[in-house]
Amino acid sequence: MSYVYGIDLGTTYSCISYIDEYGKPVVLKNSDGDHTTPSVVMVESESNIIVGTEAKRSIEVEPDKTVQFIKRKMGKENDTVTLNGIEYHAPEISSMILKKIVSDANEELRQTGVLRDGEEIRDVVITCPAYFGMNERQATKTAGELAGLNVLNIINEPTAAAISYGVSGKDKNETVLVYDLGGGTFDVTIMRVADHAYDILATDGNSRLGGIDFDKRLVGYIMQELEKQGVNMTNLSEKEKIQLQYKAEQIKTSLSVNDQALYEHYVNGQGYGVLITQAIFNEITLDLLKDTEIKVQSTLQASGLKWEEIDHILLVGGSTRMPMIRQMIRLM
Repeated sequence: MSYVYGIDLGTTYSCISYIDEYGKPVVLKNSDGDHTTPSVVMVESESNIIVGTEAKRSIEVEPDKTVQFIKRKMGKENDTVTLNGIEYHAPEISSMILKKIVSDANEELRQTGVLRDGEEIRDVVITCPAYFGMNERQATKTAGELAGLNVLNIINEPTAAAISYGVSGKDKNETVLVYDLGGGTFDVTIMRVADHAYDILATDGNSRLGGIDFDKRLVGYIMQELEKQGVNMTNLSEKEKIQLQYKAEQIKTSLSVNDQALYEHYVNGQGYGVLITQAIFNEITLDLLKDTEIKVQSTLQASGLKWEEIDHILLVGGSTRMPMIRQMIRLM
């Protein structure tokens, strides 16, 4: 049986899936046994390129060889990065991510008998933010082609989420709002789902708003608080900046399930600490949250609908795990 595979080429994580013989969506695992792969690439040399979890671990120790968040450069005029002295364009980096997730998926599919020896994933659909223009969409398609894939279509991420929602049950006839806050981008789309048909009523987004922007606010707060304690934060090396950002991401994740988290900093054996509570995190990122609320309200207005006409809200993207997101949605 021939399948078409769906790929979420994300800012921070990527994954691949397909609809099985029973009509159910299946997200395939990578070689680490995870359903998602970090969208991080490390270039040890032109012949030794590492993608995924191992590359993400190298961000702190070898930042000049490693790149993340490449999606924000897709389709842009200045789309190049230099890794280990070698210049790459964004579609080239993205193709490396695609090759990794497809290679791992091929292995799992062979082990489970979905693919026979000699068969491999070929036909794919790749998702992109709803507001991506022609340049960004073409760059995404180019990345797939560089990875040796037959890219049948580039579809909007909110549409993909609605399709997954639509195939998860029968006889759906609903108006759905998709709130998609990923690692680097934000989308909001309102659509009607009826008999596996999807009619987009309105969509909007922000290519410069995602989980990493919430991380940056934490970094700024931590640096400010350490300065108050007498720590000089003005001459951080690139490696130290990346380490701080990485720890900020961990704190943000912790605050999704805990009321507070402690950042510890050491200088010449002297320890310093910054306590970050859920209330502090909410306060320093309030304007970012407000930006998403404004987008939701304007999209709703553009659709011509009222809140009571929305049947279901889909929260998509890892950043929607932040408690304040769910609280905002409940109060809207």
